[in-house]
Amino acid sequence: MMNSRYNSVSKTIGTIDITPLMDLTFMLLIIFIITVPALEFTTEVTPPDMNTATVVEQIENKVMLTMNEKGEVKLEDQPGNQRLVVANLLEEELAAVFRQQPDMALLIQVDGKRPYDDVIMLHRAAGHVGIKNVHLVTEAEK
Repeated sequence: MMNSRYNSVSKTIGTIDITPLMDLTFMLLIIFIITVPALEFTTEVTPPDMNTATVVEQIENKVMLTMNEKGEVKLEDQPGNQRLVVANLLEEELAAVFRQQPDMALLIQVDGKRPYDDVIMLHRAAGHVGIKNVHLVTEAEK
């Protein structure tokens, strides 16, 4: 009688449930089946050239709005005619230029050391005036 008890205990201890291991193996197999074909079809993507100097030359009837490192805003509505603009009068200055040249293209260039909020501020001022043709001028990092 003692032997039968001992045998039943040893049988219970001696078995290992491999169901969770099989579930894990099956799950990994499915993941590999899905991801391997996706890895084979990846393509090399090269970023575009960030220097817009050649594009800027092709735009006609352009007005440059620049902000330097100090935060000074300059408006160039005629080639070589660049004037300093006070920030709170920016919309009025842009409106005056827009009335004279309704088909103008506004080019915004901000120094890279300035926060992006300054770019948004200049773009927002152009939007309030009604200028639809707005471009951001960028330069490639050296």
